[in-house]
Amino acid sequence: MLIQQKPSIQPRRATAALAAIILLGLALRLWSARGGLWVDEAWSAQFVAQAGSAWGIFWRINHDNNHYLNSLWILLVGPYAPPLLIRAFSILTGTLSIAVAGAIGWRRDATTGLIAALLFAVSPILVAYGAEARGYGPMLLAMLLSVLLIDRWLDSDPHRNDAPPAWALAALTLAGLLAQLTYLFALAAYAGWIVTTRSRRGSIDSAVATTARALGPSAAVFALVVAFVIAAASASTTGFQAGGYPSFTLAAFADVLAETIAYTTGFALPVATATIGVALVAIAALLWRAASDRRPFYLFATIAFPLVLGVALWRIGNAGFARYYLVAVVGLLLLLADSARAAIRHGGWRKGVAIVLTLLVVCASLHRDYALAAAARGDPARAIATMQSRVPLGTTVLVDTIRPIPVLDVAARSIGYPLAIRQTCSKAAFVFIDLDPTTAPASMIARCNDRYRLVQAGRHLALSGLDWALYARGDLPEKRGRAPR
Repeated sequence: MLIQQKPSIQPRRATAALAAIILLGLALRLWSARGGLWVDEAWSAQFVAQAGSAWGIFWRINHDNNHYLNSLWILLVGPYAPPLLIRAFSILTGTLSIAVAGAIGWRRDATTGLIAALLFAVSPILVAYGAEARGYGPMLLAMLLSVLLIDRWLDSDPHRNDAPPAWALAALTLAGLLAQLTYLFALAAYAGWIVTTRSRRGSIDSAVATTARALGPSAAVFALVVAFVIAAASASTTGFQAGGYPSFTLAAFADVLAETIAYTTGFALPVATATIGVALVAIAALLWRAASDRRPFYLFATIAFPLVLGVALWRIGNAGFARYYLVAVVGLLLLLADSARAAIRHGGWRKGVAIVLTLLVVCASLHRDYALAAAARGDPARAIATMQSRVPLGTTVLVDTIRPIPVLDVAARSIGYPLAIRQTCSKAAFVFIDLDPTTAPASMIARCNDRYRLVQAGRHLALSGLDWALYARGDLPEKRGRAPR
């Protein structure tokens, strides 16, 4: 049972500090939310525009890019609303997650709560995913609320035999799955946490039974959601569709893990395997010294879950994306907060090392936050602004693939700029190229017997975004033009 420590910070100061940290996290997410919608965000808006209703969002959009709660928000504000408004739901839920992380830490004491809140406020991966129109912000909030509920329940007096918060967890599971279906990964970590903790107080059979009572309704909710998704896909003419699905390679998998570590803590080594190796050693050392009540969750979230997911991806293909590992991100940040506070309470040189390392993580994270915000996911809206400055009344743009069409369409509609997007040869004034991240744009290109010169390019940095180049026809007059036909 968790022993409440004497508060190490005066309540008023602690509350004021927490408020300041939450405001810092909000400011970082607002800063990171600048720029036009990138590919996945724009496709989400386009799907919502086509669906036209809440029922259409659930039944007609059979695509893995449809994150239900995010799509409902886009429907509410309008698919062609300003990007900041479209991202507002993620910003709100991402900011609330800082407070919940602080509450989880506060169960130790105020210092742990403040450290946890600060880490969640500045962690670059949480800032990035908490500032884009996707489902990861609300999913993270549901995940943290579940961790808080389970932590309180497992910490209760074992002699009281308190009933598990099964239905509250089921409600959060529903919210988490409607935010993003990868919430399933969190359920696996919770199950391991509960079984391991309860088995210390009784038999393994009793622990498994208790876990079933705690997560049974959540499992039923998951089954119902999956059944609905399958039914909707079966009723559609296209079935369930997915976006890009690259094949699995160990190198790509290592790169994803290293990117997740780098944008969780701010630190990375030049070689991906070295980053992973150092992180594993550090996590193992922290787990060895971690308090026994949360150690199972940290173990399952940071070590077991990535390992199992890696094996699954190896079998089914797809090396994954950093956003798949948000369960591990949550576990790692809470583990860092608990470990830092334990070292500070110990005093002596450990206290100094803990404070220095925590500050280094915060500073490194802020540095990456700045770089991500400056890149603005490539900000494809700049291409629209350039076209408008050269041809104010409207123009035509040629694209090679379907992928950037919603990006350009949504960005143009959000500012009321008439833009005709062509995929077949026509006398287009501009060409928009979706670049490979490793490819430098050519200075000149030829399309449809016309030559186009490079006028602008955009590069995203990491996690999510679009690399692109905009070309203008060689004979395009400046500051002239007419509306596209």
